[in-house]
Amino acid sequence: MKNYSLLSSFLHGTFILLFSVSAEIVIKGRPSTVSTNRIGIIVPGPGGGITHEQQPQIIELLDGDALKGTFVGFDVETGVKWRHSAVKTDIDFMTDSLSKIQLFPRLQTLEPDQSTQIDLVTGEVLSGELLELNDRHLILNAWYSRNSLRIPREKILSIRPESEELGLIYEGPTGMDGWKTRGTTVGKAQDKALRPQAIFGGRVPFPIPNRNIRVPAPAGTSGWKYADKSFSATRSGSLVGRELELGDSVNVEFDMAWQGSFNLGISLYADQLDAYSGSSYMVGIGSNSCYLTRMAKSVQNNLGQQTYQELRGKTKARISIRANKADSSMALIINDRVIKQWEDNSGFAGKGKKLMFVLLQDASVKISNIRVTKWDGKMPAVNSGENKEGKDVLTTSNSTNLSGELLGVRDGKAIFKAGFSPTPLEITMDTITKIQLADAKPEKPKLGLGDVRVTFVNGGQFTFLLEKWGADRVSGMSGVLGRVDFQPGAFSVLEFNLTKKQSDLGDDPFEDFE
Repeated sequence: MKNYSLLSSFLHGTFILLFSVSAEIVIKGRPSTVSTNRIGIIVPGPGGGITHEQQPQIIELLDGDALKGTFVGFDVETGVKWRHSAVKTDIDFMTDSLSKIQLFPRLQTLEPDQSTQIDLVTGEVLSGELLELNDRHLILNAWYSRNSLRIPREKILSIRPESEELGLIYEGPTGMDGWKTRGTTVGKAQDKALRPQAIFGGRVPFPIPNRNIRVPAPAGTSGWKYADKSFSATRSGSLVGRELELGDSVNVEFDMAWQGSFNLGISLYADQLDAYSGSSYMVGIGSNSCYLTRMAKSVQNNLGQQTYQELRGKTKARISIRANKADSSMALIINDRVIKQWEDNSGFAGKGKKLMFVLLQDASVKISNIRVTKWDGKMPAVNSGENKEGKDVLTTSNSTNLSGELLGVRDGKAIFKAGFSPTPLEITMDTITKIQLADAKPEKPKLGLGDVRVTFVNGGQFTFLLEKWGADRVSGMSGVLGRVDFQPGAFSVLEFNLTKKQSDLGDDPFEDFE
């Protein structure tokens, strides 16, 4: 459990008291006489009845200090107002000293029509009910906004309607919650002096384990790191995983960026948080080849490998791994092309619910935009080789890709002019899994002084100039949406001083890769 240092600064007249201890302090709730309309004190239940007292929130400063308590509000002129049960008056923190506030809000139960996700070119994600799309803008009815959001069409990268067939299981990462890491061992390896071996004569690296030896990882490694909605690792043996309700069939998708040669293992249906024990499947992805390893009761069998040229000269790719228990099959798809399909004639070996990413050799690898969904057993449509430049691409729930022009969305239907049809098609949104807008390209967000990055309770992040945070509204200015007026209960995390952090971190080595 993370230990926080305790820093409380109290200013009364000209007297300043600084108190600091290193042990974690449990903050008791304030007396019930405190008004329930103060943010973060008491969480009302249905009908106004109080069901429980909210978990103490945490404010983190740029110098590393942290303090439990309650976030009361924010004003651009005075900074953050913070409440502590041991202090008679609220504490004012200067904005330029802040790093992060963790709010721990109640989870929101959303209506199904609020699940359409809008991916912006800046990498940000907004969700809500898509009311209309025309040639100028998209109108989104978002539960967290007091007004409908008007998003310029040129700022939209893609639209992802909620599809019953997809059955979203997980999307992220938005932090380390639920994930477990291990970087102090490389699993059960053969010998600490040996590198991962080649199998099948295809130079596919994979450690053949001797299950009696554990090898320390190189000094200084600590597994996968989380930052800016991504996991990254550099040392062999780094493992990050979590338990998910994978079900009988699953599609695990993610973006990957790398430097140089790499070897990444993705384990599915694992019953142990260990790549070399228990029962699971591991798909190994290298710079020019892939393979599937079956692990049953800690006995390893390799089910075949495939070489490819898909990643030659590249440093980024979209990866999809699809598995089906019914026919014991698995497939690897890179950038929408099916690379290899496997079938396990011995029956499905996976006995657990864990998903893991394991770096199998020293390399710089970053994973982001992880999306785990149910899978209907269908593969992507075959790419006909048609040039899609300047065309919108619509993907239906039966994996059909249509290229053409998205004329608009209204009344729950997409009006789409496909090349093969003389008249526009009307396609209901609940049968669409994704719409990629023509020529939309990701761009680096431009951060300004005073910009705050917020994480929504239901996933996704957004950055805007925060002006005021009160008991019932959050107001500010966005370069994409203009003036915004949000609900305070919409957010789980606030991050301050983004430009200062960006300067301290330096350039992202993956940022400019194509």
